Amino acid sequence: MTLRSLLSGIVLLTLLFMSSLTQAEDEHPTSAARNWFSDRPLVTRNGETLAFYSDVLKDQVVLINFMFTHCDGACPLSTQKLQQVQQQLRERSVESVRLVSISVDPQQDTPQRMQEFAERYGAGPDWLFLTGEKQDVDFVLGRLGQSTPKPEDHQTLYLLGNLKTGRWVKMLGFTPVEQIVAQLQELVSES
Repeated sequence: MTLRSLLSGIVLLTLLFMSSLTQAEDEHPTSAARNWFSDRPLVTRNGETLAFYSDVLKDQVVLINFMFTHCDGACPLSTQKLQQVQQQLRERSVESVRLVSISVDPQQDTPQRMQEFAERYGAGPDWLFLTGEKQDVDFVLGRLGQSTPKPEDHQTLYLLGNLKTGRWVKMLGFTPVEQIVAQLQELVSES
């Protein structure tokens, strides 16, 4: 075997390897997202167990926030803002957005407490309130960049994402409702 044929073989194998990586990414665009976000089981306010990526995020436009039901600080205000977002989305007939509120205190936030909290804010069927086993919730929070040692230390922000396009936007808690709704409409239009 000559050096030239050996080098040609190496180049060919490298090109085939690179081609297979690109092809794998094209065939399975959700694999990376599923691997990152995971299918950790989380529990809804109705007691239903959902796989986080496959049942909550996949192919959705989402707005995610972080809260706990016994919060007497920012959580009621940010949840009230989501109530207004939900109302404006309804008024504008934007039906393809899922609101997702994740508890940062799953040890106290049972599905029943989450249900009572959701009812206080008139949460509709496309507004999920999620809790679950601490290790599962902590894992999901970590993947979303929201790990915190104490519930009261969590960030008041909104993560908006289009899982079909992979585009994510972070908005702070004081962002006006109209701006949040406009950003969600833009994400929906990209689908």
